[in-house]
Amino acid sequence: MTAQATSASSRSGALGAPGRPARRRDPGRKERILAAAAALGARRGFDAISMADIGAEAGIVGSGVYRHFDSKTAILVAMADRVMDRLMTRSAAIIAAGLDEGQTLTLLVRDHIEVALTDRDALAVYHREVRTLPEDERRRLSRAQRHYIEEWVHLLAPLRPDLANGEVRLAVHAAIGAIQSTLFFRSGLADERLTELLEGMAHGCLGTVPAGVSE
Repeated sequence: MTAQATSASSRSGALGAPGRPARRRDPGRKERILAAAAALGARRGFDAISMADIGAEAGIVGSGVYRHFDSKTAILVAMADRVMDRLMTRSAAIIAAGLDEGQTLTLLVRDHIEVALTDRDALAVYHREVRTLPEDERRRLSRAQRHYIEEWVHLLAPLRPDLANGEVRLAVHAAIGAIQSTLFFRSGLADERLTELLEGMAHGCLGTVPAGVSE
């Protein structure tokens, strides 16, 4: 084969068959699949939907979903990981900023509220379906959650010296539970008002006052 022919052949392989445009990977496809699965699962229940349903919601043929996930379980794990990674990454950045305990805790509360509102469907599905995950995945995710909660506990303890260790942990769980109550109840409130109320309720559980801090 001549160099000219080789070059032409390479271009043909890159561009696809003559007269047919080259296929380009869709970098947002995986995110669309996760968003579609979360939305459908929140509306209809995760058990009630199929891979084909998820593909149709995402605008992808059913076989296209399998290029990214081999099962609904894999999609559920990826949804949980996506939200947990988001929380862990942001909490690490907030803590690394070196603010005092009150300011740091205030930012963690606000960040958790933001995640609960923006990833509401994924979190709701995860809470309902976590029991169906393989044991090793449940344990891994549970470890990540415990680590995240410990960050809150370490910040709250010096702010509430009147509380015993178990009481501090109870306050943290109550605050996070108050925030996540929005996953299962549609108040009809605008996000701005909902954020304001949830922040006040979370700090009420913690027994703290939101610190003045710019994000």
